[in-house]
Amino acid sequence: MSDRNGDTYNVNNYFGPEPLLKTPRTTPRRVADDQLRRLQQEFARPVGMGQAYDVLAGEHTVILHGMAGSGRASAARVLLCELPPDGGMYHELTPEAPEGGACRWLSPDLIGEHDRMLLDLSATDEQTWNAVQEELSDFRHEVLSRRAFLALVLPSRFGEGLSPQFTQFRRKIERPDAWEAVNRHLWLAGVQVSVRDLAPPALRTYLDTGPSMRELARLAERIGTAARGPGDFSAWCEAALAAQTDRTSDVADAVRRLRKGRQRALFLTTAMLEGARTEAVHRATSLLVDEAGSTHDERPLLEHKQLSLRLETVGAEAGPDARVHFTEPGFAEAARCLFWNDLPDVREPLGKWLTKVLRVRGLDESDAAQAVARFTDLCLRVQEFERLTDLVGRWTLDSAHRGTEVRAAARLLQHGVEDERWSGWFRYMIYKWSTGQPSKHLREVLVEVCAKVMSIHHPEPALVRLHHLTRNEPHPSTVARDALLAYVNEDVRLQRRLLARLATKQPERHHRADADLFLSLTELPGSFLLAAPTREWLTVCWRMAFNLLDPDRWTVCTTRWLTTADHDDDLAETTLSILVDASDTSYPVLSRIYADARRSVSPELASRLLNSINTAQRARFTHVAPDLEVSPS
Repeated sequence: MSDRNGDTYNVNNYFGPEPLLKTPRTTPRRVADDQLRRLQQEFARPVGMGQAYDVLAGEHTVILHGMAGSGRASAARVLLCELPPDGGMYHELTPEAPEGGACRWLSPDLIGEHDRMLLDLSATDEQTWNAVQEELSDFRHEVLSRRAFLALVLPSRFGEGLSPQFTQFRRKIERPDAWEAVNRHLWLAGVQVSVRDLAPPALRTYLDTGPSMRELARLAERIGTAARGPGDFSAWCEAALAAQTDRTSDVADAVRRLRKGRQRALFLTTAMLEGARTEAVHRATSLLVDEAGSTHDERPLLEHKQLSLRLETVGAEAGPDARVHFTEPGFAEAARCLFWNDLPDVREPLGKWLTKVLRVRGLDESDAAQAVARFTDLCLRVQEFERLTDLVGRWTLDSAHRGTEVRAAARLLQHGVEDERWSGWFRYMIYKWSTGQPSKHLREVLVEVCAKVMSIHHPEPALVRLHHLTRNEPHPSTVARDALLAYVNEDVRLQRRLLARLATKQPERHHRADADLFLSLTELPGSFLLAAPTREWLTVCWRMAFNLLDPDRWTVCTTRWLTTADHDDDLAETTLSILVDASDTSYPVLSRIYADARRSVSPELASRLLNSINTAQRARFTHVAPDLEVSPS
C-alpha cells in the first residue's frame, strides 16, 4: 500500500480470494492516468487546439464544441494534461441528480487546489444539461478561487443553448488530420511506417469519407493486428478495410444457403464465440439447437459430418491453435447483427443459451467474457435494457454459481459502464440496485463494478453507490464497507465528499449506519480539522455517534483523535472544540471522553480538555460543571 500520492495501491484485497473482475492491482486514479498518457501519445492535434489552450490557461475554463466524432472529449483531456500540474490532480466530473435534500448537481467539494477537471456533457440529456448550466457560474467561481481548471465538452444537441455569459469561453475543435491520427496509432502499435506515403488507393478512398476518430482508431488497431501476420503494408490495410466494411449482405447470402436449423445454429454460435476452441463451439452449438427448437442430426454418430467440414459450410475454420474463426473478416459481427435484427424471435432463446454456455467445458474465461460483451452490445443496439437487467438478476440469485453466472453479471455491468454511449443508463441501474436490498451475489457484483470500473472515470457516482451499499449491507458482511473505505482512502477529495454525505441531511433510518461508518474515518488528515466546512461536518458526525452508538464503539476513536492531536497546539484546539461541541455538554459523554483521555494523553492536553468542558457547561447551565476529576473511569 502506498500513501495518498503514491503509485500503487492494492484495491483487490477486500473482495476475498477470488475477485470477480480481473483488473490492474492499482488505484483507479493510476489507471486513469495511464489511459491519459496513452491518449496523449496517440492524439493528433486538431485545428483550434492552440486557441482552446490559451483560453483554458488564461480563464481557467474552456468550453469545447464541434462535430460529433471529431474527438472533442479527447481534446479536452489532452488540454488539461498539458497544463502545468502545480500539485493538482486530473479527475472527471459526472453530474447526477441530487439526493437526500441536496441541491447541487456539481459538488464544489470535489475541487482541489490546482485541480484539472473534465466535465464531458457530450452524451448528456436535456435535464442534466439545463441543471448543470444553472450551476456553472457558481461552480466556476469555486474553480477560480482554488486556482483549478475546468474543460467542459458541450452536448451536440443542446450546445446552441449555451448562456451568453459563457460564450467567451467557447472554442470549436475541428476534426484532426486523419492521416496523422492513423499514423500515431500505428506507431504505438509498433508499425513504424509513413501511412500517407505507402497507403493503397482503398485506404485513401476510405479516409476521404471522413470516418470518426473512433473508427480511425479501430482501423489502426486492425492494421496493427494484420501486421503480425504475413504480407506488406498494402496487404495489411486491405485486410483491415475488409474487416471494417459492412458485410451484412454477404452474411445474408450465406445464411440463405443454410437450409437446416443446426447449420444456422453453428453459424450463430461461431459468431458469438469466435476465437473459442472447437470443443466449446461444438458443445455450444448443441445447446443452441436445443434452445431454438431445431433438430439434431439423427444419423448414427460415425455418419455425422466432421466438425471441420461443418465449419467450412458456414465459412469458418479452426486454426492451428484449434480456435474457430470465420475465413472472411467482419463476418462474425455482421452475422450477430443479422440474426438479432432479422430474426428477433431468436433473442429470447439466445439469452437462455448464453446462461448455459457459460458452463461449457473448454470455454476459456476470456471467451466467456467476450460472449457476454457481444450479447450486451446486441441488446444495446436496440435498447433492450430490460433483457440485460433480467440477466443480471438471474445470474446473481443466491442460488447462482459464483464462478460462472455471478462473474458474467460483473462482466456485463463492466462492459456497460465502460460504454460511452450507455454508461449513464448502467450507472442509473446500479444506483437503483444499490439503494434497495440486493441479493448477496448482486451486492458483490455491484461493489466490484463500482470500486474497480466506475471509479476510474466516474469517481463520485462510484462513491455514492458504495455508500448506499454499505448502509444496506446486512451483518456480518463487510464487503461493501471495506471497499468504500479503501476507495476513499486513496483520495482526500473523496474522503471529504463522503464526510459531507454523512453530515448533510439524510433519511433518519441511515443515521446509525452513517455514524458507525464515520468512526472508521477518524484517521483523517489534520487539514480536515483546520478547514471550516469540514470542521462543521465532523461536529455533526460526532454528534450522531455520541447520540446513537454505544460508548464502547466511539471511545476508541475519541482517544485516537486526542492522541493524534497531543503536542500540536492547532490540532489540539480544534479537536477539543469539535468533540466538546458535538457532545452538547452531555455529562455521560464528556465524562467518558475525559476519563479515557487521562489514561492516554499528556497531562497538559487532559487539562485543556477539562477546561474546555467546564467552559462549555458554564455557558449552557450558568453554574459550575461537575468535578470530572473524581468521575469514575
